[in-house]
Amino acid sequence: MSNQSHFPKGDYTPFGYLDNPYHSAVLNRSGIIRSVPPLGMGFWVRDLPWPYGNGFGHRRVPNYLSFLHLSINIDGITLHTSEDFTKNDIELTSRYHTKLVMSYDFEFQNILINAKYFLSGENSIVCILDATNHSSEDRDITLHATNIYGFPVLDFWGNDGLVSNYNSKNDIGVSKVWAYGDVMVIGANRQSVAHKALDSDDQWDDLISKNDLSNIEEVQTRFRAGSDHIYNVLSYRLSVPAGASDQIIISLTRGKNELWATNEFSSTVKSAPEILDEKLNEDARFYKSTPVLDGDWPDHWKHGWIYDIETIRMNIREPLGIYEHHWDAMQVHTPRAVLGEAALDSWCLSFSDMTLAKDVMLGTFADAPMPNVPCSREDGSMNMICANGKECGTAPIWGLPFHVIRSMYLRDRDDHWIRQLYPHLKAFLEWWLENRTDEAGWFHATCSWESGQDGSKRFLVDSHDPGAAAEFVRTVDIEAAMANGMNNMAFFAEIAGEVKDIKYWKKLADKRIKSTRSMYHDGWYRDVDARNNQPIILKNVEAFGKVQENYYDVMMLTPVALGISTPDQNEGIIPKFDHFKGHKLFWLEWPSFWQIFSEAAWNAGLRMFLSELVVDVGERTYERIDRRELLSVRKFDTGLPEKYNYRIPGVSMEFWPIKEDNPGGCENYGWGATFPTLVIRNVIGFREIDRLDKDQFLLAPALDSSLFKIGKTYSMLNLSYRGAKMDVHYTVLPENQLQITLNGTFASPGSINVKNEQKKTIAFTRGKKNSFKINFTGENGGMYTVTFNS
Repeated sequence: MSNQSHFPKGDYTPFGYLDNPYHSAVLNRSGIIRSVPPLGMGFWVRDLPWPYGNGFGHRRVPNYLSFLHLSINIDGITLHTSEDFTKNDIELTSRYHTKLVMSYDFEFQNILINAKYFLSGENSIVCILDATNHSSEDRDITLHATNIYGFPVLDFWGNDGLVSNYNSKNDIGVSKVWAYGDVMVIGANRQSVAHKALDSDDQWDDLISKNDLSNIEEVQTRFRAGSDHIYNVLSYRLSVPAGASDQIIISLTRGKNELWATNEFSSTVKSAPEILDEKLNEDARFYKSTPVLDGDWPDHWKHGWIYDIETIRMNIREPLGIYEHHWDAMQVHTPRAVLGEAALDSWCLSFSDMTLAKDVMLGTFADAPMPNVPCSREDGSMNMICANGKECGTAPIWGLPFHVIRSMYLRDRDDHWIRQLYPHLKAFLEWWLENRTDEAGWFHATCSWESGQDGSKRFLVDSHDPGAAAEFVRTVDIEAAMANGMNNMAFFAEIAGEVKDIKYWKKLADKRIKSTRSMYHDGWYRDVDARNNQPIILKNVEAFGKVQENYYDVMMLTPVALGISTPDQNEGIIPKFDHFKGHKLFWLEWPSFWQIFSEAAWNAGLRMFLSELVVDVGERTYERIDRRELLSVRKFDTGLPEKYNYRIPGVSMEFWPIKEDNPGGCENYGWGATFPTLVIRNVIGFREIDRLDKDQFLLAPALDSSLFKIGKTYSMLNLSYRGAKMDVHYTVLPENQLQITLNGTFASPGSINVKNEQKKTIAFTRGKKNSFKINFTGENGGMYTVTFNS
């Protein structure tokens, strides 16, 4: 078995997803793979209870739920339901929790159970279960493996009923829809001791709880209320010698017919150990270079960090259809490519896998159907069309793609990547100049969908219709984002060898910087109504459940976030940050707003203020997604049976809700997993420095009061910068001081110099061969420039 040491050890929540890389919105609605309490995993190929979870994407003609459910009898006690674990005071955890492999782990009566689930191909959910006997006597265990199959949400021709029986030749249970639907096969790599086909919930629960080993050969039922699913059970005996282990391999395999499914099942069971080994090796390679939390961070932070990282991994898809590069799916249920989400997700991914993140960003532009990167699906269909018929992508304000690309480049220095991107970025900006400026040359969004702020009040549209034309609103954030994009293009032009373009971009950028700054009125940036050339000042607006005399929008901080505003404008805006702290609902719940807010607060010098708010998000979000029980579901008309109408922890939400009864939008959503970016940049304070002549980065530690406990050490492992790889450790000292330690490896032998904000050298070390370690005392809230000299 592979070395798993790179995956952080921990007791993770026993809920999660396995990645199904074959699933897409249009070309192959294969379905998602999601946990089923207490010990199961299954195919979810129908509506699910959250946004993006119903209708389009994962529902197909044969639509259903099909689960592999495990029940275990130890010393006459059957563990069949979640309540059985609670009643017997068993702590059920997951000690391995990635998109490729998820385990269930527990110990009962000196028997340790480890059940690893993974996907083989597109159609087999495999479980390798190890039972280890820690007692001094030989033990027998009974394992009941059940395929629960049925629950279609929509009828279709041929969807008449279900039949389930036992195939004695192959020792498998077979379930089918008559007369059209997927065939399910369940079995193992050893001979079963009993088999049953049932269509009654009560009978299944009763026989399993009694550890019944009688046989029931077949069941068939027509689809009708209360009889839309069946159970196919195979029971196995595990004999576990004292101090030793026994292992069983179980697979639930689907296919178009019984022969097809049986052959794939047989092949899968034989090759399962090698498949698992490949997946563990892939995880090991990934975590060898992935930043993780270590030291005295709370356990739910360490766990939540992994759920975020794995959600990001799951939302990056293989090339498919019109996408020739890896692409960001936004959320796994109804995958689509969106520039804003791709930028945010790639930024976070770049700290773990820069090569993959660069491929996603390149492909987002290079594979787009049109230069404006419209929101699209893998078959080339458009996902966002305004009421005026225009096919839209997200504006350059959403995810700040140019800001992200520069950040990634400065940490990686890949000139070839910039040369590949350059013509696509140029086409994007010139498309916006040609198609999204009014007669006076001001930028706008054709509708609020294009802005990313669906139905926002700032667009002055009746009923806040997100598709309605809003071209009369001159948008300050787009002006600022275009200025930033043009500034970056002047920088990229030199790298790409397009020196002739530098003056062109600088001239355009200067114009947009001036226009952005001119939109500052009465201490705040304002959109302008082109119909009367007046700034839009919203007063007495209903928001957050009460009337606000002045309505402030986080997106108006974009000029500050991108360094476009003047020092005086920055000074005037600083008091508004307290307004957003006092109105966290909505504004400080959404990752897209947080990107603007955090970069603006950093540029305004509010580092400790920012850290406090970042830690607040982490505490409420990571506590929720690390829970050990199912989460609440707001009512969605999915038709799911109550038993399976749930949301799970162990995966990131679409946004970071403040109110406990708000489920957080969609489950397993990419940008909802980008919180690690905020921690890396604003709590650890690890940021790139915008220069190429020296290999330098910033460290600006900012531990809020909840973390700043004397003697505690907060570490982040595996940070990378221009070929150097390092661990950062902050140990809390009295009087707001920190012991700061950096250790790692250079790309080539060299030295490290650390300077404080007064540009005074406070630490220096010469590396031994390619490794280094440096210690210095710093201030919490201070800023330090670290320089590598190769």
